[in-house]
Amino acid sequence: MLSRILGAVGAVLLIVGVVLAVRPVHAGGDSCGSIFQPDKGITPMQCDARLSTRGTLVTGFGAGGVALVVSALSVAAVRDRRTRVTS
Repeated sequence: MLSRILGAVGAVLLIVGVVLAVRPVHAGGDSCGSIFQPDKGITPMQCDARLSTRGTLVTGFGAGGVALVVSALSVAAVRDRRTRVTS
C-alpha cells in the first residue's frame, strides 16, 4: 500500500512539473513563453525572474516526483524480496 501511495504522489508531482514547464509565463501583460520555449526575440527583463522562478519550481517538482517514484519501487522490491525469503 505504501509503494502505491508513494508512486501515485510521485506521478502527480511529475505531472505538475510538466504542466508548469509547458504553461506560458506572463509578466506585466507581456507573454514570456514557457520554460521549454521562451518567446523569440527580446523579452522584457521582467520575464527573466519569472522564467527563473518557474524553472526552479519545475526542477523541484520533477526531482521530488522522481525521488518518490524511485522510493516506491524500492519499497516494493524490498517487500517482494522479504516475502520470497520468508516463504
